[in-house]
Amino acid sequence: MDVASQVMGAGCLVTVRTPSLVGEAVTVGYLVAELDADRAVRIIERNIAKATDRVVAVSRVSEELLDVLGVRPGSFMRADGRSFERPTFETPAMDRKDQHSRV
Repeated sequence: MDVASQVMGAGCLVTVRTPSLVGEAVTVGYLVAELDADRAVRIIERNIAKATDRVVAVSRVSEELLDVLGVRPGSFMRADGRSFERPTFETPAMDRKDQHSRV
C-alpha cells in the first residue's frame, strides 16, 4: 500500500463561512469527494454557497472516510452529518408541510 496516497487523501474538507449582520458568522464544513481542491470549492460554490459566503478548502480527507460515509466521487455531504436543504422554488400559496409530498 502506498503511504503517500493515504496522506494526500481522496477528497477535501471545504468550509463555507456565511457572514451575519448581527452576531458571529456561521461556518459549516463539507466533505467533498474531489481530489482537486479548486474543483471541490467550485462544487460547493455552485451547490451550496451564496455570493456573500467565503468558501475555502481546508484539508484533505481520506478515501476510507468518504467510502464509510457513502460520499461518491463528485458528491458531498455536511461534515457534521446534518442534512442540508437545497433551494426550492415554492409558490407562495403552497403550504410548507406539502412541499415534500408533491408527486
